[in-house]
Amino acid sequence: MEYIQTSLYGDPLRGLALANAESDDGGTLISHVRAAIDEWSAADAAWAVGGAWLLAMTDEVASLSNFGGDAVRIAPAFISIQTPSAVKALYETGSQFEKGMFYTRGPVKKQALISIASATEKHVHARKKRLISHAFSDAALRSYEGILADKVGLLCHQLQDTTSFDGEFKNMSRWFSYLTYDVMGKLVFDHEYNMLTSDGDHYILDVIDAFQHGQVILGTVPRIEQWGLAPLLFVKVMASIMKFRKYVDGQVAQRIADEKAGNGSDDIFRLLLNHRDKATGEHMDFKELSDEAVVLIIAASDTTATALAASCFYFARYPECYSKVQAEVRDAFPCQDDIRNGPKMLGCRYLRACVEEALRMCPVVPGHLPRETPVSASIDGYTVPARAYVGVPGWSMHRHEAYFPNPTIFRPERWLDASDEDLARLRSVHFPFSKGPRACIGKNLAYNTIYLTLARIAYMYHIKSRDPLPLEFHVKDHFAAGGKEGPYLKFTPTNA
Repeated sequence: MEYIQTSLYGDPLRGLALANAESDDGGTLISHVRAAIDEWSAADAAWAVGGAWLLAMTDEVASLSNFGGDAVRIAPAFISIQTPSAVKALYETGSQFEKGMFYTRGPVKKQALISIASATEKHVHARKKRLISHAFSDAALRSYEGILADKVGLLCHQLQDTTSFDGEFKNMSRWFSYLTYDVMGKLVFDHEYNMLTSDGDHYILDVIDAFQHGQVILGTVPRIEQWGLAPLLFVKVMASIMKFRKYVDGQVAQRIADEKAGNGSDDIFRLLLNHRDKATGEHMDFKELSDEAVVLIIAASDTTATALAASCFYFARYPECYSKVQAEVRDAFPCQDDIRNGPKMLGCRYLRACVEEALRMCPVVPGHLPRETPVSASIDGYTVPARAYVGVPGWSMHRHEAYFPNPTIFRPERWLDASDEDLARLRSVHFPFSKGPRACIGKNLAYNTIYLTLARIAYMYHIKSRDPLPLEFHVKDHFAAGGKEGPYLKFTPTNA
């Protein structure tokens, strides 16, 4: 992404003075942010929403951080900090920081979205996690391997078929979305969406992208929705959100109907349907089921597709790396039908390093994972007042020169050549699926899908890009990485 050297929304120095202030006694940082919390103006709201609306917040943060240091104030009551201590303090076990209205778009009694990903109350999140974690246990992941193999096999067949979508050169951002959506549909709803072979449901990918963009805009200033102004100010945004919610409600209603008719199956959604609250004995109501379905649909498809598209972009951009992966996979597996997750796949260290490097350069959540401070706290000497927001910018953190020298260069070896101490240092600031108790619960399923797909492709095909490739894979900050396009690749069988 091209970094913006001047602020889009005002004087970049408005935040930098705060970042560089002495903070032993609270200093300028705490007083300015506290004032912003207490006196949120219309101009402040417009500034904050502007970053989300124009999709430039990731670039803005990178520019301000390059100019002003590791801590910058990027909105009236939002501080961005990119240090290992911040990653640990905000996201790892024992954190005193909490998710806030950015995720739910409202206070506890008026939350628009309550799911395992958005729940702000820790006991609510813990209940949901205990339930859904059964779907991502080691035993469950092993049971999914047959479905993954079938869908990946179909993808690989379609990639060399010049009569399938896109013709000779395939838009891999779309094709990987077709794959992951088909996998999600089978695992979550036991439904065949057939995205890999039919374009009838392809429209939903753009609806999901618009929904996530809308969530960021409304989450940035949730008061707008609480005041009832969102339908007036953001007509298209609200329309996108309602369109996706209507779609999800339809999927949930159909799955409930199947269960009542005795046609349900032992899929992930059955865990939710069968759940009873220990205190009340009640099942989840339709709204709660739909909220969880929103997360399952997006998290099980969109983020994995981003990681796959980024990996293939860098394979095409760095053919010497792809050749090494091809050789490693062929050494590990006698034939393509033997390629599956397990000890041999974990032994493909170079492939796995390539995936980590792709996730570093293109984190599936490129912006912040905001946290709210329930009480005044200190991070790396910067005092953050109660009720302020703070977050670590994934895109910028993963490009920090102090931890990743030559950060815009795709170099998988940095994950292989490092000493144990240096590797621990790298991992302290590498959090593509977050960290701690709020980390992505489906992370291991995502990795299994990524490894299996890339290993199969590397075994079967040589790749060629239609276009000269830029230095980096471009995405937009829709909370999850959005606006993906390409790379456009041609697949030639390795045995041709």
